[in-house]
Amino acid sequence: MSAVMTPRAALSPAWWAARVHERLMPDYNRKAAAYWWSAVAVGAAVLLDAIHTVAGLPAPALWQAAGATALAMLAGFVPVRVPRSTNSFTAGEIFIFLLLLVHGPGAAALAAACEALVGSWRSSKRWTSRIISPCTAAIAMFVSGSALYAVLGALKDHGLQNEGFLLFGAICFALGYFLFSTVLVTVVPYLKRNERFPLRGFVDSYGWLGVAYIGHASVATLLYLSFRQSGLVVVVAAIPIIVILLTTGHFFFRREEAEETVRKAREQQAQQHQMLEMARHAGMAEIATNVLHNVGNVLNSVNVSAELIGDRVRASESPGLARVVQLMDQHAGDLGDYLTQDKRGKLLPTYLKQLSEVLEQERQAVLAELAALTKSVKHVKEIVATQQSYAGVASVVAPMRVSELVEDALRIDASSGGGQAIAVAREFEDLPRLMLDKHRILLTLVNLISNARHAMAHLPPAERRLALRVARTAAGLLRVEVEDNGEGIPPENLTRIFAHGFTTRQDGHGFGLHSCALAAREMGGALTVHSEGPGKGACFTLEIPAEEASGN
Repeated sequence: MSAVMTPRAALSPAWWAARVHERLMPDYNRKAAAYWWSAVAVGAAVLLDAIHTVAGLPAPALWQAAGATALAMLAGFVPVRVPRSTNSFTAGEIFIFLLLLVHGPGAAALAAACEALVGSWRSSKRWTSRIISPCTAAIAMFVSGSALYAVLGALKDHGLQNEGFLLFGAICFALGYFLFSTVLVTVVPYLKRNERFPLRGFVDSYGWLGVAYIGHASVATLLYLSFRQSGLVVVVAAIPIIVILLTTGHFFFRREEAEETVRKAREQQAQQHQMLEMARHAGMAEIATNVLHNVGNVLNSVNVSAELIGDRVRASESPGLARVVQLMDQHAGDLGDYLTQDKRGKLLPTYLKQLSEVLEQERQAVLAELAALTKSVKHVKEIVATQQSYAGVASVVAPMRVSELVEDALRIDASSGGGQAIAVAREFEDLPRLMLDKHRILLTLVNLISNARHAMAHLPPAERRLALRVARTAAGLLRVEVEDNGEGIPPENLTRIFAHGFTTRQDGHGFGLHSCALAAREMGGALTVHSEGPGKGACFTLEIPAEEASGN
């Protein structure tokens, strides 16, 4: 359509058709739109003929038709919902079927259209449904009713007219009306989706409606037979009974519906409780996994320290002291002459001096490793104790220097790094002692440094560079950066690198960075990552609030 609409084009039927289609049925394709317009046109023609037929009835018959139509419409406002489904039905068809038997297909088609208009107006807000429903109801009732009258007329011509054939014919009519009217309405969504109409699924979904129509047709036939014998008074007397039954069924099924709602609510509550229990167990498993992962990092350091201590003890020079004592015992009687006159004895004082220096060095080295071992064991204890924070116990915050925590993290990683040489650049701002959660920061730094070391494993030792930065931001947050020049991170992994279980390493588990992100969040901060892409390294940034310790 051109941007400038000429007056002649604006008045053309094609333009108006396009405008109506856009406003009324924007989601209809060509087949669905053609069907809708065809059904509306045919239905309008049937309704015009029905109105003409009803208008030609005598006054008493006209009042009867009007009364039956009004009752059918009133029944449409009180639907009876089928339990355990979203479907409902009304008793209006009883009066429509009775009107069919008394005054013919025209009057019944008009009443069916009026009842369908009430139902569609009550259940749908779309004008397409509100327009087509009365039309399809009129078509289905007129065709099915005309077929019933044709069959009854043929039976009468052959002398087979009796109550049994009438009841059987009414039941067959009800089934035909059910199939015809329901198909006319439900076929529209399938045309819109270009799908085949599922006949078996149709029966499974709407078979209950056919049973209801059979019951309505049977009641209407009995009322019609009574009407022929006793007049209108029987029908009038039956109306309160029908209303009572309808109201009783309405409230009975509403109670069933309420009980079903309560049952579903209880089932949903039980499912929610089960899901919460599963989530709780999953959370416990995640906590245990994170704890084991972080304990494993520290136990590598513990293992290395223990091995170093063992190696130093096995290579100790202390057996030399035992040999000196043995020589002195052998010369206990002439120890003075042995130390001053004997060639070997003269060397003992010098040897003892050198031995004492070596043993002192060994002692200092072992003490240093024991201190590192004690520190690592204490860290393991803190990791295990931190599980209590998940149960509501507050984290332990103490005054400390960030640079010392970074050095501890480097020592823990270096002791478990398999001897990999890494050039470390320290860019530490001179910060006072801060109130920090030592454990959470330490486990975060150990994980970040360990990941950086693994990311640089493919590089030659001389090219491995690790930058550690400590500073305060303008907002007063503590910022710690761990940057490497390793394999980098693809853009698609930047958004999920902190997800539980995500890892790119063959021997990884995807627990470390996830636990670090959780720890940062628990400290009121955040852990972020930046990478220019594969082969360009990565920089992890931890930012947390930190107050200065008193007494700095």
